[in-house]
Amino acid sequence: MVTKFFAVTTRGLEAVSAEEIGGIEAVSITCIGYRRVEGSCDGRLAPLPGLRTVDDVFLEAARWREVTHTRDMLARFEREAEQLELVSLATACAELREVRQPPRFSVTASFVGKRNYTSNEIKAAVAAGVRAQYPWAYTEDDRSADLNIRVFIEHDTALVGLRLSKAPLHERPYKEVQRPGSLKPPVAAAMLRLGGVRPGMRVLDPCCGAGTILIEAGISGALPVGGDIEVEAVQAAWENASWAGVQTQIAAWDAGRLPLIDGSAEAIVTNLPWGRQIAIEQASDEFYAAASAEMERVLAAGGRIVALTGAAEHLVFSRLAMEKSVEISLYGQTPTIGVYWKG
Repeated sequence: MVTKFFAVTTRGLEAVSAEEIGGIEAVSITCIGYRRVEGSCDGRLAPLPGLRTVDDVFLEAARWREVTHTRDMLARFEREAEQLELVSLATACAELREVRQPPRFSVTASFVGKRNYTSNEIKAAVAAGVRAQYPWAYTEDDRSADLNIRVFIEHDTALVGLRLSKAPLHERPYKEVQRPGSLKPPVAAAMLRLGGVRPGMRVLDPCCGAGTILIEAGISGALPVGGDIEVEAVQAAWENASWAGVQTQIAAWDAGRLPLIDGSAEAIVTNLPWGRQIAIEQASDEFYAAASAEMERVLAAGGRIVALTGAAEHLVFSRLAMEKSVEISLYGQTPTIGVYWKG
């Protein structure tokens, strides 16, 4: 049986997520849109919850056309929700995980552009329609729900789906300790893919923070090494890595004076300090110049540096060529992921 699905991802990383999804056997990509990748699966659904670069995956339940911005759409949302066929999708979810009977459900809604109604009003309308059809209990607390219905509105189309996993995929269980500016795990996984990181490669993160990149690298089979100037960050990275069951080397150091030999890293993937959440002790240009020189020194020939920053103009490399620059949306800002190659 062919099952339609859509994955929600970070804006700017749709192509990276599509590449990962397309690598699953029996999966075909049908559309790449704003913050989403649509596809169909003519086989087992089990690999889909294992995707690393997406925020979440939903089984497609409906596609509502001619969605307007006026408030009379709320009544239509309720009527459309009364027609949703959710039993087969819930059964597909139950084949992969426990789903209580009757299930408790939540609703998530988001839209692009201005509307004369809110996401909470959409949720209430859809919940009313589902309750009119099924003997399911509604909860606003997604964490206590067995099933989540997602309404994703872009322009005049609403894509409706049922989450395949119980919790969003971006909520990694290893994220026990958070730090300001801590990177979303799917973004970290996407950066590793952009860097061509493969199992067995030595991967360095000189500004590791809570260790998200190191952990995602370890899960992928790479050999991660990292550090941070803040002792609290190093401790957080150790604790998170322990929760993830990932072995990695983590140390307290200055990214501008790395205690590593020349050419010792086959890839460098890092979320550099930037934006409003992280303060840099030194002036930005001074810190970036020192960190750039050190990363270039320890990178092996043929390796790549993948750096996320909102201050890419401060990165200075003398022997590296830029392969790609990808703007993404993160923390309400638009930083870039730069990929640099050392020939």
